[in-house]
Amino acid sequence: MKQQADSFERFAETHAARADLKRKAVRGAVFMASGSGIEFAVRLASIPILARLLSPEQFGLVAMVTAFTAIADGIKDLGLGAATVQRQGIDRHQVTNLFWVNTAAGVLIAVAFCALSDAIAGFYHDSRLVQISIVLSFVFVWSGLSVQHEALMNRQLRQGELAMIRVVAVVVSIGAAIALALDGWGYWALVWREVIRSAVIAVGVWARCPWIPGLPCARAGTGDLLRFGGELSLTHLLISAILAADRLIIGRFFGAGAVGLYRQAQQLLEAPIEQLNAPIRGVSMSALSALQHDPARYRRYYEKIVLLVALATIPLGLFAAVYAYEVTLLILGPSWTDATVFVMIFGIAVAVRPAVATSALVLISCGHSTRYLIVAIAHGALLTVFLFLGIRWGAEGVAVAHVGASLVLMVPKLYYSFVNSPVGLGTFFGAVRTPAIAAGVMVAGLLVLRELMPLGGTIVPLSAGAAVGGALYLGTWLLQPGGRAQFDALARDLVAALRRRSAPE
Repeated sequence: MKQQADSFERFAETHAARADLKRKAVRGAVFMASGSGIEFAVRLASIPILARLLSPEQFGLVAMVTAFTAIADGIKDLGLGAATVQRQGIDRHQVTNLFWVNTAAGVLIAVAFCALSDAIAGFYHDSRLVQISIVLSFVFVWSGLSVQHEALMNRQLRQGELAMIRVVAVVVSIGAAIALALDGWGYWALVWREVIRSAVIAVGVWARCPWIPGLPCARAGTGDLLRFGGELSLTHLLISAILAADRLIIGRFFGAGAVGLYRQAQQLLEAPIEQLNAPIRGVSMSALSALQHDPARYRRYYEKIVLLVALATIPLGLFAAVYAYEVTLLILGPSWTDATVFVMIFGIAVAVRPAVATSALVLISCGHSTRYLIVAIAHGALLTVFLFLGIRWGAEGVAVAHVGASLVLMVPKLYYSFVNSPVGLGTFFGAVRTPAIAAGVMVAGLLVLRELMPLGGTIVPLSAGAAVGGALYLGTWLLQPGGRAQFDALARDLVAALRRRSAPE
């Protein structure tokens, strides 16, 4: 028993991570960003290949089912991964119980999806979706097996290793999808891509965190963890339903082709942003949870999180909105030009949503899971109204409704999320002010450039826009009061994180 406890301590203790939190957190974010960059490059390279091998309808068929699986994604870990990361002290019996709960949940969700496959096909009036639903249900089994192992790695800020596991999973799964598409498997290439990716991730985290759970223990004291996870799970379910509502409506009323155009445009913009944000979010949850009783350090750390997210997402999103036609033509190809309007709308969305979404880190790391649930309910209610109004304008109206709900709720959501926490509205808007102003100047310059360089081709206008936009963005940033100091501080943190040793914080 003592040997098992000592073995568990190797995977769960956080003393070493907290002793050098700043360097380890930034270092973890750097390595995760590097891994995510590779993953993004692989995904980006695969998009034009698969878009030319498969039709919008084939992409749409899979997207119809993943609209339902995305809802279940919100509850697949029951919030217990975050509970393991957030808890200051946790023992092997508690994590063992959580592991078996997660495993059972994964199996039950998979069984439920198999049982509901006929209903899903009936909702969309397409019998092909029965088999797609059944095969995709296996994703939940693999996910349930890996939740607690990923959480233990996150507790120790081992996000770099997690990033490499995901890189391998993406490379293997996309390689398999391309091979299957070339062999004429059609939409099944996309289905097996998802199943293979989840399986490789599960095998990878078990290999890097070889903790073997024991038998469940009735007296482990997991009640508080389950309650915390339950509230998070319900919140994530609502958020997932909110994010999937657009695909459900478009698929039901406008067909697989419209869903394919909509979803590919959405993933084209949101997938790379997620690749940039995932390492920041993954490291930040662990770090903020460790700092929840140190308000000054918590506030400074959160400011850096928001600044990093805004630095990456605001200019990239707005650049894609300005050059939506060229981006669509270059990456998806001529047969996908109807997706241009969606690329423009989602470009605006990714310029706004990611920074605002950092409020969730505050709610979870401070243990405010009930408040997190209330925010999700409010968002869902407003979105329902907006979707009802937008559906009369087709898929484009649905996309605008989704973005509009996020914009209207932005300030109330931030204010309510920051109550009784170390941060406030001033913290948030102070952090995003510099990148937002710089991005505004960049957009103005790009719109002038578009007038001077009308539509035609892809490489030349995109290259010119990237050069001019990058120069305007960086120049405006450095010329603003405090802009150079922010830039220098970020550079110092990056250099310090990459050194073998660093000075005390």
